Amino acid sequence: MKNTLIVVLITISTALSAQIERPKWEFGGGVRLNYMGLNGGFSGFRNSDGQKFDIEYDEIGMNTFSPSFAIALGGRYKKWNLEFAGSRGSYDGSFIIPADMSRDDIQIDSGSSVNGTVDMSMYAMFTNFALIQKRHDLGVGIGFLLLNMGTDYTTIDTNDQEVKIGDDQWFPMPFLAVSGRLNFNKFKVAGTAGGAFFKGTIDDADYDVVYYTFDVSVTYEFLQTARLTYSADLGYRDLFMDLDMENEVGWYHEKDIYKGPYASLRIKFSSDEMWKYVKRKDRVKSSSN
Repeated sequence: MKNTLIVVLITISTALSAQIERPKWEFGGGVRLNYMGLNGGFSGFRNSDGQKFDIEYDEIGMNTFSPSFAIALGGRYKKWNLEFAGSRGSYDGSFIIPADMSRDDIQIDSGSSVNGTVDMSMYAMFTNFALIQKRHDLGVGIGFLLLNMGTDYTTIDTNDQEVKIGDDQWFPMPFLAVSGRLNFNKFKVAGTAGGAFFKGTIDDADYDVVYYTFDVSVTYEFLQTARLTYSADLGYRDLFMDLDMENEVGWYHEKDIYKGPYASLRIKFSSDEMWKYVKRKDRVKSSSN
């Protein structure tokens, strides 16, 4: 029994550290459907009269699930990966303001009927370097994220005139990420965590924006030809965005928390040439032998 256990442990250790051949380069893309729920809320303060409001999405019925789409294109050469991705989602709702609210120096009285939309769009380009590329993978990435956080609210004033209140702002942000993948033949289990931040002045307003995301997914390669691989995956995403804005009028804070499942379809084109990473010291040993 003891000898069997030792053999099993050695086998597992060898499998985890084994170098495997893979195509020298790959290129592909995919589409993803997200179905995520929105939580969080927004608050603000007006300097002129001290008017303050604090509203949660679940209080006004905007904590609903909504579909959104994403696309991605990318390629790998040896241990380096370059990828571009973009996505957009929108959440709509009609609600009654539970408390007096001021936005863009305009006040909406408590009890007013409001139609609102919360939008989120992002475009990212980043490169990833494989720290470990053996039986399983571990990598770190750095890139650039262009994030849009938009709100659009419409109500009727005392003169029965439509009033639009909201803001739409783009934030260029540096992005850092770490990712890992366990490879089991046609099945793969992957996880990615990343974050970005922005701190600066836009249109005479000071902004502090924080963004982070965490994904976990299971992938199945359901069709493979000589150089093409088709795969599908199911995953779960946790995404958080926090915005603070302050100007001479007052301050505004928005917190958006998106959580939910997603499904993807991908296609990958690979090189004929195979490649296996070997450490420099291992190359020296191999050549000396």
